[in-house]
Formats: sequence, C-alpha cells, structure tokens
Amino acid sequence: CDFVHPHNAIITSIGPQHLHTFLSIEGVKKGKFELIEALEKTGIAVFASTNDDILELYEKASCQKFTAGFLESDDLKAENISVGCFGSAFTLIDKDGNKQECSTKLLGKHNISNILVAALMAYKMGLTLEEIARGISKIQPVEHRLQIVAQKPVTIIDDAFNSSPNGANAALDVLGRFVSRRIIVTPGFVELGKDQDKYHLQLGEKIKDNADIAILVGKKRTEKIVEGLDGFKGEIHQVSSLTEATRILQKITVPGDVVLFENDLPDNFNE
Repeated sequence: CDFVHPHNAIITSIGPQHLHTFLSIEGVKKGKFELIEALEKTGIAVFASTNDDILELYEKASCQKFTAGFLESDDLKAENISVGCFGSAFTLIDKDGNKQECSTKLLGKHNISNILVAALMAYKMGLTLEEIARGISKIQPVEHRLQIVAQKPVTIIDDAFNSSPNGANAALDVLGRFVSRRIIVTPGFVELGKDQDKYHLQLGEKIKDNADIAILVGKKRTEKIVEGLDGFKGEIHQVSSLTEATRILQKITVPGDVVLFENDLPDNFNE
C-alpha cells in the first residue's frame, strides 16, 4: 500500500488461509485492514458481507464504505440464484430496488459474492446495471477454480487450485446442488498448521452432506476426514496417489455422474 497508494479497495473474504504465516484469523484481519487504512477519506471501500469478520472491518472503516452480498441491507445484492452445468444465474438489485438479470459461466455462491463486490465498485464508478450485466456474462472461469472441464458423459469440475476451508465448502455446496451421483476426489488441505486436523474433520462432515462417493488421496493425511465422515452412507476410498484415484474413477463412474476434484493437482496428491 505504501508503494502503490490505492485509491479504492475491495475486501472479498476473510478466512483460515495461510495460517502458517498469519498464525490466526486476527492476523489475517489485521493484514487485510492495512488496505483500508491506506485509503484517503475520499476513497471507496467495498466489503463482501459474507461473514462477521468482514463486517467488523466494515464498521472500523472511516472512508466511504459499502457492502455487497446476499443481505437485505446490502448496497448491492443478489437474489434468485440458480446453479447448474451452465454456470450461475441471479438477479442483481441495488439499494433503490432497481433490478437486472445476470448470468455467468462461474459456479458457486462465493463466485457470485466476488462478482457482487466488483459490480458494486463498478456501479459506484459510474457503470449502469445493464453495462455491468454485460461484463458479468463475459467472465471466463479461472483454470482449476470450479472450472467445468467436461460435461459428457461425466461432468468434471476442476477445483484443484490450493483450496481454503471456505473455498472447499463453497465447492461442496455446488456439488450438492446436482441431482445425479456426486463424487469428490481430494487430498484435504495443506498449509493450515496446527488447525489442519480440525478443518479436515469439518471437511469430512461437509462431504457427508454433499457427496455420494469420497475418494481421499493420502491415507495418513486424510484420517481426520474419514473421522468426519462417520455415518456416511456412501462409498469411501482411501488411496495413496492421484494415479490410484484415477483408476478407481475409471471403474466406478457411469454416464451422468458429477466428479469434483478438490484441491492441489498434482503436486500434493502423492503421499
């Protein structure tokens, strides 16, 4: 911030990411608020109203500040969200009740949240809702970030970029919306320090509610995920490598299945 002197700022998320260096959520919050503190009084700050930690920073900010998300109180919000193989669709609504239908190739409520904060910044800088909707329709998925890489005969969702617990939860929410058989392939998390076991337990619990088959890569690393899957009515496969996971997929998948690859491929898959 001292180097670039930002005029405006967007806070998209606060979560348990890179805790091996930030050490705690408080460390993450402190680091991100440095961006807000660097703004002049005339600067615009947009906050995603997705959790209490972000709203806490919003309350502390002394510049022009606005929120975007899914709350009635937001300055820009999304309603009527639908998700499928096509991507996502939603209604954009401003503070005055003006509405605009939008569609995007991106999957997941968290991606819509990211779109909303960018849209609100664009709105405050003079674009119309119609212009913003045209821009939203042109967004292309980022590689390995909830990217649909195949649809027939099996839908493949690639979310293999190093994932945080919040990102994995969002990906599983997307998987859970499909009505066909749902399969997840994951090694769990890395770079979460002493909290890794806790988040692996939570990941198992989340998988239990949103998947029918779990293929867990790395038998030692995924033990806590298996604990979180206690009571799971589907299949659990623990394997040692991505190659082994691929062989299992070739045997069990049938047309119509949806497969989510969640977290690092291929660097952290071999144990």
